[in-house]
Amino acid sequence: MTDIDTQHHTADPVDTDLVMTLVGADAIQFLQGQTTADFENAQLGAVRFAAFCNPKGRVIADVLAVIVSAEHVMMRGRKTVMAALAVHLKPYLSFSKSTLTEESDWSIACRTVSAAQQQPEHTALVHYDADAILAVEIPRGDNIIECWQASASAGPSHTTAVLPLAEVDMMTARARVEPDTMGAYLPQDLNYDLNGTVSFTKGCYTGQEIVARLHYRGTPKRRLYRALIEETLDDTLDAIAPGARLSNATNRAVGSVVNRASQGDVQQVLIELTPEAASDSVLLGEPARALSAIQACYEETDQSSSPR
Repeated sequence: MTDIDTQHHTADPVDTDLVMTLVGADAIQFLQGQTTADFENAQLGAVRFAAFCNPKGRVIADVLAVIVSAEHVMMRGRKTVMAALAVHLKPYLSFSKSTLTEESDWSIACRTVSAAQQQPEHTALVHYDADAILAVEIPRGDNIIECWQASASAGPSHTTAVLPLAEVDMMTARARVEPDTMGAYLPQDLNYDLNGTVSFTKGCYTGQEIVARLHYRGTPKRRLYRALIEETLDDTLDAIAPGARLSNATNRAVGSVVNRASQGDVQQVLIELTPEAASDSVLLGEPARALSAIQACYEETDQSSSPR
């Protein structure tokens, strides 16, 4: 494979990601009944962002899934979160004709591509050698692809810059569930209802009643925002842990840190926040540090729209 330019980009994920495969006659049906996304009648190669919820409607894992065939789905998620998810799903899988397996030797990276190389939205490109899958390429926005590659394979050749997955998630306002935030957030807190992660037209899944009730009868108390933290001392980094409390000037809790990514000397963060707090001082840690450049990841005048 050709050398790749990695300059200027520094990843600071809290946990690494891995790929798992769900294989069997009931693979699609199983995900249809367990996740927020609609897998039914999806075409081969279809891409789905999906969330697994607990009975209280809280998100315990998020995945990016690719439908390889009617009996084969690949999913990417946080390593520690996926391990816990596998334990959680084991009792349900015992009644399903499908098997969940960790693909520990696969690598995951995002790359820039030319406009001519850009793939159709929501459709993955699967590379084969005979019957073996070598790599999977998934569009992640303008001129960006996410590539999952079997470590032993040659895979597709790229000469473009590597982008840390954490940076791409930040750019696309894609909130991730971390080990310390499993079960902490409703899908609406993370804008999953706005970016296609939640389907409100599919059948039942675990936690659906709570998620649907908030959608149809209520208003989310918190939404997803981007922000910056310009101090990057070691104690600051420790304070920016996922789930870290955010407060206002009177020390009232107004939200929490969801994810972070380093950009030079600046920490980019995704936060879930009460909308009324976004225009005031939002503080992190002790001693308190103010967040700057707070920006909503949705159109504030129309919360039914997609994230920006």
